[in-house]
Amino acid sequence: MARAALRRQPMTATAAPLVLIEPAAGSVGGHWFQAAIRLAQQCAAEGRPCTVVALGGIEPTARVAFHRARADVIGCVGREPTERSLWAASRLLGRASRLAGRLARHRRLPHQIGALARCLAEAAALRTGTRRIQTGRRVVVVLSASGALHILAAALSGTAHIRVVHEIPTTEDRALRLIGRLVSVSLDQVRVVCPTEAVRARLAHLFPGLPVGMWPFALADAEPRLTDADRAAARADFGLRSDDAALALVGGWWPHKDIATVTAALARLTRPVCVLVAGHPVDPMLLRDLAAAVDGRVHTFAGAAPRWHVRRVYAAADAAIVARRAGVGKESGLIADCAVLGVPLLLSDHDPATTNLLGNRQWVRLFRTADPDDLAAAITDTTRRPLPRPAPGEAAHLGLPTAAATLAFWTDLSTNIEVDSKP
Repeated sequence: MARAALRRQPMTATAAPLVLIEPAAGSVGGHWFQAAIRLAQQCAAEGRPCTVVALGGIEPTARVAFHRARADVIGCVGREPTERSLWAASRLLGRASRLAGRLARHRRLPHQIGALARCLAEAAALRTGTRRIQTGRRVVVVLSASGALHILAAALSGTAHIRVVHEIPTTEDRALRLIGRLVSVSLDQVRVVCPTEAVRARLAHLFPGLPVGMWPFALADAEPRLTDADRAAARADFGLRSDDAALALVGGWWPHKDIATVTAALARLTRPVCVLVAGHPVDPMLLRDLAAAVDGRVHTFAGAAPRWHVRRVYAAADAAIVARRAGVGKESGLIADCAVLGVPLLLSDHDPATTNLLGNRQWVRLFRTADPDDLAAAITDTTRRPLPRPAPGEAAHLGLPTAAATLAFWTDLSTNIEVDSKP
């Protein structure tokens, strides 16, 4: 994946404290989970302080992992009046957004209220985290930032920072754009980083003049590669024999996922397969349809699966399935998982850039998007002639950086913010 870098200066303070803001830290797993923990571990290795701010709470296993990495975890808003006011307003608007969603389904109003609530929550977290870091040199990153109100978040928090925008689920309507323009903070207070070129181009179009660059979020060294012993133990845990075919279906069933095509493909198979489901949220009705379509067993973990279980699902599977709707250009943590852990992949050709990158890799079998017959053929081929496992270098082929490289990149961007903010 090509990296459209923002303007960079030579690094001047590699030991600058790192502040990670994560609004979704209360959930198990997710895109942020492994990357954030690995980055905290890298900070410990480099001898630089790391603070993780998760005002909405933090998942217990993540808290333990951060503490082992000697990271300071802030799980609640401080006593400073502005922080508390921003956080309270965010919670109030969040409830209003959910209520509007129930009363005005399929309308933009709930999304607009939600975007403002997210902005206020980010501002509260930014103020809380940076108030704990007294030194002037610091690298502040919102790991799962909103795709809207970038400058307002900087203005309300009084904090220059880096924003990682993974997707743009909705755009700013006129009212939000007006609110955003009322602030006087310079664009130089913010750097936005997108994991894929498709998201970067979309964001740059929506916010002309906003400094937007590209850098993959998934890490090449996020976690250890699966071993033969891991695979044998996992298959035994699921009761799989050596000749049993098993497929992994990992990740939440969000609207951009094409679970209907997977279900229809499984119904077309003539050989029994075991389907290992590890994701949250999972639509109960779709899960019931999938279980009825499978000629074999379906294993599902109730609720959000911890990372150890997700690794076990990957280890037991002959291949993972990633099926998305056409045109989805956001980064896939599942594709990164397969490259890093060493898992064969059945992948829809939903995104031309991803297809060009992975189309000639022996461990990947592409199928036509929204085509259950083609996916059924791909599954059948895989059960008869198993795909090879990706070599250790495949993560580098995908352009995934190491934790050390990402920290260096962010430190450079932070230096740019300081340089550009000076009169």
